[in-house]
Amino acid sequence: MDKHTWLEVSFLLPGEQAEAVAEILNRYAHQGVVIERDLQSDNPNQMKVYAYLLEDDSLEQCKQEIEKAIFYLNKILPVPAPTYRQIRDQDWMAAWRQFYKPVKIGKRLIVIPAWFDVTKADKGRLPIRINPGMAFGTGTHPTTQLSLSLMEKYVRTGDTIIDVGCGSGVLSIAGILLGAVHSIAVDVSGAAILSSQENAALNEVENEIEIDKASVPEILAGKFSYKKAPLVVANILLKVLEELFDQGMGKLVEDKGYLLISGILVDQMQTIEEKAQTNGFTRVDSVVQDDWVAIAFVKQS
Repeated sequence: MDKHTWLEVSFLLPGEQAEAVAEILNRYAHQGVVIERDLQSDNPNQMKVYAYLLEDDSLEQCKQEIEKAIFYLNKILPVPAPTYRQIRDQDWMAAWRQFYKPVKIGKRLIVIPAWFDVTKADKGRLPIRINPGMAFGTGTHPTTQLSLSLMEKYVRTGDTIIDVGCGSGVLSIAGILLGAVHSIAVDVSGAAILSSQENAALNEVENEIEIDKASVPEILAGKFSYKKAPLVVANILLKVLEELFDQGMGKLVEDKGYLLISGILVDQMQTIEEKAQTNGFTRVDSVVQDDWVAIAFVKQS
């Protein structure tokens, strides 16, 4: 990413309100929206929802549109006013170093920051090194943790993977460390692609992960090494998941293969399950943390 100045738009609020605010921010923040647990709060349900607006000629218009949408949302769901903070690209890592700590996930994984001494990590776990940046998937948010927990169960030695909306690349990296031989990792955010490439190199799996700015249609069109895989993962907001199903995400999964979905709230589970069923999938597993859920579906042959 070029060196720019960004305006951070952030909200601190309970998990059940996070999805609605994230959908508003997603309309205007083209680098993506992040929902993470508030690392400075003792309340595990306290979330920070944030996004970044490039400081250019459209900034003021974007701010006004966001504030107007929040005003109307507040009439039906109380939400706080946004907080704004100017950030330069070079300040990004300094802010993360202050708060980001290793995160143990499931039985076998631990997500550690790039600057952390890997020799001090839990010896019984596979370390995933992540350089936090303007991309979703640092390991602190429940949806990332839930996705990784399911991957521990469903990645089989020799698998290939397709990672839709790869963010930081953490799911693809975990897949390779757990025994998969290759992953296609795509995202529509340029920031996510750069982050995934950097993190893949940090974990020395860059040769096993095919990373590019794309989505479901490009994979189906044959622009990558394969069009189907026995395991497909997607950790994205509900609205985007529904759109991806409409674009043919189900076709990426081999018969009797697995689709792991996260990024959704517990009360949205029925909606996405019905969408999956209409595309030939059956739910076989789910895990819950706070208000969030991750679901494993199997594709019927």
